[in-house]
Amino acid sequence: MNRIQSNNIFFYILLFLINLIPISLLSGSLVTNIFHALISVFFIFEIILKRKFYLFNDYFVYLLLFLWLTFIINLFFSSNYTSGLPRSIGFIRFILIILAIKYVLLYNNAKYLKIILFVWTLFFLLVAIDLLIEFYSGSNIFGYKSNVPGRLASFLNDELKIGAYFLAFGILFICTFYKYVSKNFNYIIIISILILIISHLIGERSNFIKLSAIIILFLCFNYKQYLIKTTIILSISFFAIIFLSTFNEKLKYRYIDQLASIEFKDNYYFKHYETSLSMFKENKLFGVGIKNFRNEIYNKKYFVENEEDSRHIITTHPHQINFELLAETGLFGYLSFLIFSFLVIFKVISSYIANKNILTLMPLLCFLVYINPILPSGSFFTTYSATIFWLNFSIMISFLKFRKK
Repeated sequence: MNRIQSNNIFFYILLFLINLIPISLLSGSLVTNIFHALISVFFIFEIILKRKFYLFNDYFVYLLLFLWLTFIINLFFSSNYTSGLPRSIGFIRFILIILAIKYVLLYNNAKYLKIILFVWTLFFLLVAIDLLIEFYSGSNIFGYKSNVPGRLASFLNDELKIGAYFLAFGILFICTFYKYVSKNFNYIIIISILILIISHLIGERSNFIKLSAIIILFLCFNYKQYLIKTTIILSISFFAIIFLSTFNEKLKYRYIDQLASIEFKDNYYFKHYETSLSMFKENKLFGVGIKNFRNEIYNKKYFVENEEDSRHIITTHPHQINFELLAETGLFGYLSFLIFSFLVIFKVISSYIANKNILTLMPLLCFLVYINPILPSGSFFTTYSATIFWLNFSIMISFLKFRKK
């Protein structure tokens, strides 16, 4: 091995690991955390070997360090110090992973960007095909099946959260097609509708709405000349999707019957939100502490009089990022996150106006939809949801100033 190859060994390991991030997410938290550790370690080795310490002198690094500092401060006011310790201290790994992904994506004038996006596309298509197989046969290619009517499990088996994965890599699939195959409006809208149909079949209503919002905004921003055509096609498509759902018992139950029979006050998501606000009112400044919602939820003061209703509030997290941050980090943490988000959004929008890069626009739309204050979401502090969120974030900030030479 010559000197050049020797100097690049850590980079090629990073490239290999980042290509396989989609597989790690489908393999469970243990595998994903192992990937986190490996990417972080080899990125540090790469930086030290090539003396690229300037990578840490970055606007977004400072913002991420600011956010990390708020998590550390929150530890000192936590109701259970040990619950939040791994997540608070361990957040440093996401800063390293974000930098590592950005470094590899932009390496040598984005030499490997096309490879990475196409590899991720292959994994996405595999999941899409698997979801269709599960929908029509009742189980995926490994025999996994959902135990909830109207929901699909795919490779995540009994963890019914494939919708977030499909959303994240679905928008990247659209980006890849747009960037390297065709920008033709007709092709893009056909692909978008097909992705929306599969998202609908998954049965995760929140992620279907989020993906719909991202695609609608993308088409409106990027194809202004076809605004009327876009409106007509999407309106017909959404009507057709809902109408056809009436002919499938499971989808009809999930999207029509279940929603029609639930009153606002009885919806268990809103019960989670209500409990989160109760925790926040009891601990307004610093909350109950990161990862402590799951402990505090058993406190009798948060139970309602009706025992059956009380079961609805027993959960590990509020299923909504804003309510989770309010309950677990209080005003201090929540306002810090809002400041972080505002500064990120302002910088990214300013840069997008100048660059018009789709790899900035789509992740930005995803970021905006993710931090919405109403629709349910995964926990901000769990491995799976956090990895998807920060993967999207790393792509969003990677191409703000990038112009291929």
